[in-house]
Amino acid sequence: MINYFIYTVISLGCSYVVYFLLLRKQKTFQFNRFFLIGSILLCLVAPFIEIELFNAVPSITEIPLEKITESTFETPHTEDITFDEVTPVYQSSIDPVFIIYLMVSGFFMFRFLKNLLKIYKLTRHDYKRVERLKLIKVTDSDMVSSFFNYMFIPKNHVLSNDDYLSVLAHETVHSEEYHTLDIILLELLKCIFWFNPFMWFYNMSILQNHEYLADEQSVLSGIAIENYSNTIINLGQKEYRVPLTSGFNFIKIKKRIIMLHQSKGSVFKRSLKLTSVILLFAGIFVLSSYKDLNKPLLVVIDAGHGGHDSGMSVNNINEKDIVLNISNVLQSLSDEKVRFITTRSNDTFSSLDDRIAFINKKKPDLVLSLHCNAHSDLERSGVEAYYYNSESLERNNKSMIYSSVLVSNLVNQAFDNAKIKSGNFKLLKGINSPAVMLEIGFLTNELDRIKLTDVSEQKEIAQVIYNGIIDVSTIKFYN
Repeated sequence: MINYFIYTVISLGCSYVVYFLLLRKQKTFQFNRFFLIGSILLCLVAPFIEIELFNAVPSITEIPLEKITESTFETPHTEDITFDEVTPVYQSSIDPVFIIYLMVSGFFMFRFLKNLLKIYKLTRHDYKRVERLKLIKVTDSDMVSSFFNYMFIPKNHVLSNDDYLSVLAHETVHSEEYHTLDIILLELLKCIFWFNPFMWFYNMSILQNHEYLADEQSVLSGIAIENYSNTIINLGQKEYRVPLTSGFNFIKIKKRIIMLHQSKGSVFKRSLKLTSVILLFAGIFVLSSYKDLNKPLLVVIDAGHGGHDSGMSVNNINEKDIVLNISNVLQSLSDEKVRFITTRSNDTFSSLDDRIAFINKKKPDLVLSLHCNAHSDLERSGVEAYYYNSESLERNNKSMIYSSVLVSNLVNQAFDNAKIKSGNFKLLKGINSPAVMLEIGFLTNELDRIKLTDVSEQKEIAQVIYNGIIDVSTIKFYN
């Protein structure tokens, strides 16, 4: 999410610079309007659209790897033993920055709805129809403004005939061009992207362009430019208007007068600038859509067993509960670097075929299948990692290096020893992505069991696994 917000700030900033330098002083008002609205929407959508510029670029980073010596696969055995009940892990912490964001967004949304309600109440007043407009006299505004086909006029304001015709023509353009839709869209976007300074610049420029367009169309309708200019000066001193409306006096007098009397540039110069704008924005859109190498690493966490399949079970203590707790903690650690997806988030059963199909559909960068170990030798302890010795050298390299880093981290911070082995498990064979089956400690060993059944230790194990994944993702693999 943070990456997305950064994308929008950069892309909207670049697009606004293009508008400011090339279009702001051009009398291409209709084009400017659609450029401004279109660039906002495209910049907000672009990060969700992936354009593959370099198909050869791998989805995760890669490193050279020496062959790891394989040992003989050993089938673990379980033996009944009694130990304390496993307590489920619940993650409920909320980022305070996110809370602040929601509070500010809620404030802006409340203000927006309040203003809509105010306009709705005004539209319930008696009105006088003049062509397509419904004229309503109001007492809580000293400006002439419009909302769709409603036109609000100060009740005590006396307009001359020339001023009345100018205002009527101006607000008719706002109504015909549906400028209110732009305003509503901008208000909603500001409720969500209020932290983005360029959203406010866009808002100001779009409202300004509305007035320029209405001024131009009003003069083209037959109103004398001198009379119209005088109307802008006469009515342009007012400051307060009905919120969410298009106001005749909204833009500063000087800018409107200058733009109104400014002549259009040559067709060649305008065409050249418009072409430049389109090409520049196309470049910005492509760059915003390009997913670079810093995109989150996609990791599927498969919590072994589940439902009627308890895995290794002693009294009312089940392997499925321990690995599920660790899996859920890992999912809560998802961020801009690693995105975790789980095959199950509760005590449900899925067949191996269903899990394999689910994982292959996601096309992850790594699959991590979590289990607990057991052995008849109660002194056996530590971590074991299994990978499938497939025909793909790239897949083997990635699986082995992940296995090596993960068990090394766990030995350094949580357990006493570790082994890396090749295994012919159906899950590992069926997955098309690099995969590791991680046996996290022996339930039959007292010290390992204490770690595995302790909530704080489960969180620590999940954090160590996360750190190991990050360690590997920062290196580069070679086939």
